[in-house]
Amino acid sequence: MKKNNTPRHKRLNREGRLHAAKSWLRTYNGKNIVRGYSKHFAIDLLGAVRELEMIGISIEDNYKKQLRADLKNKIRRKELIKQKKALDEHNITPFYSEYMEELEDDEDMELPF
Repeated sequence: MKKNNTPRHKRLNREGRLHAAKSWLRTYNGKNIVRGYSKHFAIDLLGAVRELEMIGISIEDNYKKQLRADLKNKIRRKELIKQKKALDEHNITPFYSEYMEELEDDEDMELPF
């Protein structure tokens, strides 16, 4: 049987995370509880906020708004990069286009062979 190398706390479903979070909170001594929860249980930041609120931890509304805005910006940046990559794939590179212009200018040149 193949052993699963992923740590157990990263394989838990929501119910398991909520149960394990109570003991994890007692030992957590970091500065940002949302980020720590997110990293420890391998979920996104907004999911971490939801689950921490489920177990009774209050999170500031400004922080939640900032997380949502950051997520929207990340999605928009990825989409722009994807669009730029698609445009670059369909366009001729500048070096190649300059080379083609030189060939067009030299059409009447005689070839030695």
